[in-house]
Amino acid sequence: MADGGGSTYSTRAAARIVAVSPHRIRYWVKQRLIKPTAKRGRRYRFAFRDLVLMRMAKDLLSGRRHLQPVQTSVQRVRALTEPSRPLTSLKLETRDGMILVRAGELVFEAETGQLCFQFGGPPHIGKVEEGFGPARVRERFEEARRIAENDPFRALTLYTDLLGREPRNFELHMRMAGLLEREGDLGGAVRHLLGAAVLVPASPEVHRRLGLLYRKRDEDGKALESFRRAIECDPASVEVHRNLAELYEKFGHKREAMRHLSTLYRLSRDGSP
Repeated sequence: MADGGGSTYSTRAAARIVAVSPHRIRYWVKQRLIKPTAKRGRRYRFAFRDLVLMRMAKDLLSGRRHLQPVQTSVQRVRALTEPSRPLTSLKLETRDGMILVRAGELVFEAETGQLCFQFGGPPHIGKVEEGFGPARVRERFEEARRIAENDPFRALTLYTDLLGREPRNFELHMRMAGLLEREGDLGGAVRHLLGAAVLVPASPEVHRRLGLLYRKRDEDGKALESFRRAIECDPASVEVHRNLAELYEKFGHKREAMRHLSTLYRLSRDGSP
């Protein structure tokens, strides 16, 4: 975890996780390749999403001498991830000397933004692993789940790779949301939960967690809508009725607040969850 900074990481902690030197990270900051979340003199703090960008930069720079194309690529990724796309949905790859950004089924050249169209067959980007079937997916998923507590960055890498193969995997989106929330990337967590909601619209757990995240982000209007959706899916949720009562009270809707409080007391008395 972070060195005394909650959801942020010191330069040394980031260097250890990404497996580069602290000097390399300071150079990236100086060259504006990476922008720290907080700065006090030469002491930087980085968010979890900054570490993802560092890993992308490290991978791209391994075979390149010039920083400028990589800077452009990272800036392109930043632009794509605000405000609607999770950083973990994008991948940077190289092909014939070009840096490409893969966003789902779309692939475009990072420096120009030009779309890359495939002719004469399906796309073939990156190394294809033979025998990567359901058993291997489950093996990787379980590995990521086991190490998420002690090595969240490695777990994120595994989950991201799996989502690239199975973008409609509900459980993967839920795991990603939990990991990103724990590491302080609330925006990324929200976007993966929204992805899960598209896949399973009637899941009360998805809408409950969305409501809680929106409350953390002080987006009470969105929180209210998510909790209302959650209570439609599961009318017996004590936690959701409690949050609805609090939000309606905050918005000045006394009658609605009292209605949910009454249901909350009844459910609590009956021993509902």
